[in-house]
Parts: sequence; C-alpha cells; structure tokens
Amino acid sequence: MKKVKKIIVSLLIIIALMIAVIAVSGATFFYVVTSSASLDETKLNNISSSAIEIYDINGKNIKPKNENYISISLLKSYTKDAFISAEDKRFYAHKGIDYVRIGGAIISNLKSHSFSQGASTISQQLVKNTQLSSEKTITRKLKEMKMTKELESKYSKDEILEFYLNNIYFGNGCYGIENASNHYFNKSAKDLTIAESALLAGTINAPSFYDIESNYEQANKRKDLILSLMNKYSKISDKEYVNAKNEKITLSIQKLNSNNFLYQEILSEISKKLNLSENEIKNANLKVYTSIDLNLQNKINEIIKTSYSNLESSPNIATIVIDNETNGIVAIYGSKSTLESKRQPGSTIKPILVYGPAIEENIVSPATKIIDEKINISGYSPENADKKYHGAVSVRTALKNSYNIPAVKLLNQVGITNAQNFAKNLGIEFSSKDNNLAIALGGFTDGIKLKSLCDAYTAFANDGYFAPSQYINKIVKNKKTIYKKDISRVSAMSDSTAYLITDMLLDTSTSGTAKRLKNFNFEIASKTGTVGVENSKKNTDAFNISYTNKHTVLTYFGGVKMPESINGATYPTLLTKDIFSNLYASFTPQNFVKPSSVVEKQISKSSYNKNILLITNDSSDSITEIFSKNNLPAKTDENKFEVEVFNFMSKKPIITFTKPNNYEYKIYRQKDKKLEIIDENSEQNIKVEFEDKTAKSDTIYEYFVVLYNKNTKKEIKSNVIKLKTFSDI
Repeated sequence: MKKVKKIIVSLLIIIALMIAVIAVSGATFFYVVTSSASLDETKLNNISSSAIEIYDINGKNIKPKNENYISISLLKSYTKDAFISAEDKRFYAHKGIDYVRIGGAIISNLKSHSFSQGASTISQQLVKNTQLSSEKTITRKLKEMKMTKELESKYSKDEILEFYLNNIYFGNGCYGIENASNHYFNKSAKDLTIAESALLAGTINAPSFYDIESNYEQANKRKDLILSLMNKYSKISDKEYVNAKNEKITLSIQKLNSNNFLYQEILSEISKKLNLSENEIKNANLKVYTSIDLNLQNKINEIIKTSYSNLESSPNIATIVIDNETNGIVAIYGSKSTLESKRQPGSTIKPILVYGPAIEENIVSPATKIIDEKINISGYSPENADKKYHGAVSVRTALKNSYNIPAVKLLNQVGITNAQNFAKNLGIEFSSKDNNLAIALGGFTDGIKLKSLCDAYTAFANDGYFAPSQYINKIVKNKKTIYKKDISRVSAMSDSTAYLITDMLLDTSTSGTAKRLKNFNFEIASKTGTVGVENSKKNTDAFNISYTNKHTVLTYFGGVKMPESINGATYPTLLTKDIFSNLYASFTPQNFVKPSSVVEKQISKSSYNKNILLITNDSSDSITEIFSKNNLPAKTDENKFEVEVFNFMSKKPIITFTKPNNYEYKIYRQKDKKLEIIDENSEQNIKVEFEDKTAKSDTIYEYFVVLYNKNTKKEIKSNVIKLKTFSDI
C-alpha cells in the first residue's frame, strides 16, 4: 500500500513539475513574442486609422476624410447598448478578455465541429482594428491580448467604447458612427432612434454583406436580430422592441466625399483580389498601388463643383476616365447610387449593339445606305429625335447624327441574338426580357452600369480587344508583391470593325452630335446618348462617351426629370471637353492608326447615287470611303452591269435591272453557299423587275444576274448584292 502511495505522490510531483514547466515556458514565450507589443495611444482617437496604405499613380496617398468624432456622452444609452448587445454583451463585466465567452465559444465549436464562434471583445476589436494586422496567427493573438490588457488598465469602459464607435467601419467609405449616421440618415449619431442604432450596429460584422445601401434586406434582418438581443438582455422594453421592429426607417443617403467613394471602391477591389473581407484587409499591412491620378481626380471634383453643381434640377453627375493601354481607372466621380445603379444607355449602345455587329458580320460598311423612313415592325414604330425622315442615308451619316430608324432596321437585319452575343463579348449584360428591337435605342429592361458601358468602348480603342477596367496595379505586403495586375484581354471583334466604328465616331465629334469637341488638335471618337420621358420634353439620362488613342472618358448627367437643355450633346459633352482640356494640358495623344485590314477605296459617285456600291478608278466620278478587306464592293468594268434589289418592309425582295437587247438573263440567289436560279428569260423587254416570292423572312441572301448573248457567246455578270430580308409583320 505504501508503495502505491509513493507512486501516486511521485506522479503528482511529476505532473506538478510539468505544469510548472509549461507555465514558465508559456510565460516566457508570451513575454518574448509580445515584448515589442505596446499600445500606440495616438491611434485610438484617429478616425480611420489603418495599416493599409493606398497610393495613386504618382505615389500620393489616397485617404478618406473622416473628421467627425463624437463624444460617447452625447449618444443615447440604447445606441451604445445596440453595439454592446451585438458584439460584446459582457463588455462592462470583463477586463478586456472575456474568459466566460471564450469557454462558451470553445464548447459551441466542439459541438458543431467548426470554428464559427469567435470570442473577441469590443476592447480586443479596437486593438485589432487600430494597432495590429488582421492575420490569423498565435503571435498576433498574443500581442492583441497584451495590448488589450494595457488598454483596459489605462482607459475606462466608456472611453474604450467611444474609441471603438469612432473607429469602426460601417461600409461605403464611412468610418466612425458620426460619419455613418450623417451618410445614411443625414443626422448626428446623437439623434439616432433605437431602430437606426440597431441597423448601424448590424453592419459592422460584415459591411459588404449587410450593406445598408445595396443589400438592405439582409441589413434589416440583422437589425431585427440585434433588437431581439437588446430585448433579451433587458436593454429595451417589450414595447420599445415592438415599436422599433415596426419602425419604418427612412434612409437619406448623402453623397460621399468623392475620395471616400474612391477609397471604398479600391477596398472592394482589394477584397475581391485577395478573397478577404474588408474588415480583414483594413489592417493587413498592405501597400496598394493604383492607376488613379489624384491630380486629375481633384481637378474633376473642382470643375463639377464650380461649373455644373448649380444646374436646374440638380442632376446626379458621374465621370469615369480609363487608360486604354493599361485598362486602369485614372479618375472617377459620382455617388455610389449613381455609379452602381443600372441606367438606360440611350444611343450610346448603338456602336456596341447595332453598328459593331453589323460591320463584323459584313452586312454593312460605313458607305452602305439605309432608307430612313417610317416603319412598323410587329407594332414597333420608332421615331428619330428630330421627328423627321431623311431618306437614303449612309451608315456613317446615320451613326454620326444618331438616327434611330436606321439603327432599328439594322438590328433587325443583324438579329437580336447575334447582336447580343457581340455585346456580351464587351461585358454588356442583358435581361431575358431584352428580346425586342427597342434595345437598339437603349431600351433595356434593367439597364447597364456606367462602368460596364465605359469599359465596352475601350475595345474600340484597343483594336477590338476587351478587358474590364480596374483600380489596382500592385499589392505589396511586408515588401513582397502578393498581387500584380495581369491584363488578360480577349478578342471581341476584328481590328477592322474596331477601326471602322472609330472612324465613324470621329465624324460625331467634328460635325455630329458631339461637335462641341471639334476644336481639339487631336482625334476624338465620340458618341452621345439621351433618354427622354415619354410625351415630355424632360430627360432622365444624358451621356457622352469619348475616346482618344490614350483614354476613354464617360460623362453622365441623370435625374428624375431633367430639362431638355440637359442632353447628351450639351452638358455631358461640355464636361468631357473640360476633362480633355485638363487631361491633355501637358501632352497630346497620338491619332488612331489604321490597321492593314482596312483599305481606302474610290466609289463611283454616279452608282452610289443609285444606292449601289461600286469601286472605280475614275477620279472624276468618285468619293472616298474606307472598307474592311473582307467586305469590299464590286469593281466597275465594261463587262459588268448594275443590279438593284429593293427590300421594302414586309415585302419580298424585288430585283431590278436594265437588260440590253439580244441578251438572255438568269437571276441567281445564294444562301449558305447554296446557289440556285430563281428566274430566267429571253424576252426583249429592256427593264426587268422580278419579285422573289420564295424568299423567306429574316434570311440573308446574295443576288446577282448573268446575261448571255447567243450570237457572240458573251457572258456578263452583274454586281452581287447581299441583304437580309425583314421580318414578316
């Protein structure tokens, strides 16, 4: 028995010694790894203090302005209780580290076989958010614990809560409760209601997911949960709980300082690139290098404030400037709601959805004529903005003057599906309901975000290659590059299509709807767009999208009902002019370079007056136009004669030509390489008109005629005319 007792005593001594060794080792380890950890008290009352550093293209620091610090003594008790209930219910009971909560979290995690439950107190969160990086290591956690103890020894609970509420991130560029209250509700935090307090308290756990502006449904659910916790912990009465839950919160979103919105956009992009939450990246010791030019950014802010802020109806204004070579965003202006909302694009969609795919499919060239006339396609009868019809106009003229009817006709020829596939390659998204010809004029179900629209135009400047724009060039952590931009462009169209669109849009800026840009000494391709209110002289959206060889610039004015004087050709174009004047104050961009796939040809003027494209060598009877090498007109020569094909709405194509005496003829029709004779005759009539009654609707055909002289055995082949029949009405 004595031997057993001796063994037990020995084991207890060994265990005690092991515990002592572990304790001493743990204490030594804690001392070593935390020896350099010391509370930097200057960071506690510095709103938006952050270990992340963001730089513009010139190395200037991009920082949000958050200057509104509020004393905790001014806040309602329920406002403080909302955050305590949500984040740290035992805040006033523990001394910085809540061991009771840690134990509960461990048990909960063991039961659920996960590590979803955390136990950080408000004091620990304050230390992490202002003093340390967010990396999840034992060393960082131990430093956090030491600094938390130091914090608790130096400051009262109310002081700690005050620091916390003035530093925490509420999403949308808002740091601190006073800034958040001003932004979301247009009031001081001291005037928040119980429901508003709970709504704000709910955002800090995951600012993007519980975004009050863009994800209000989730934010509201989180608010209701926090109200129930406040009631459970006896912070509000049953009656207050019911009233707060039923309270209809009215948001009064205030425009962020432009640099604050920019800062928020960059944070969001960092979050996506590194797959981290915005709270995690805020103190991740990152150096982020962007394409933003703060000089231009601030200049645009100044221009808009000085020249455009007092317009009638106080329109929402937005601008985006993109570097075509790097696809980097150089400057951006506008509120989050304006820049993130989907807007009807108006006529700015025409190059993307109509003329681009029509040229890519070799259906038209800039010289091709389209009849601008009254139409009715399945009940759809669009009008031109000037309420006039202009007869036979070239594609170049139709685009330059932004005529609506030729665009609708051309989309009908291209086909909605084909056109949408082309636009999708440029990043444009469609609703399943966007299946009608109204989309040719920007009549989308949901609309398009401004950035997506601007991105699409960069492909025209980049020889048909597309990539979405972005802010970040490089991210560095601890002197090591952890992200570097890789521009992975995709071919969205041929370089000939991109150049032909650009060349036509050059006319828009010199003599078309954007002619206010004509006096610059460098080439600008431009397109305007206006969305009007039906049966009114008011507008809701006005655009100018312009690009040089170097940059693409979008300017936007929007409002519920803007006066007729605010349209794409006026204020957006004037703002674009102001931006170009500053952007190119010290250098001049090069002109666009014509690719080898595009050639300049002389067209027979006399034939062209009859709506027939024929290349000629007769300089006395010619006009000049450019073409893709893949879609050249036929050449004129003595062995050819001219055929015309009339393709009237809802009627079959009519082939007409003048036949010389002593010739027989055969009319050929080709579809998908299948060639067939649809008529032949040897009559002596001079004028021939033949209706192709077997032609199917919505089908692309090629027509030509061959004459045959029985006496001389001579054959003459006509020009080839390619067209798409219109839909049946």
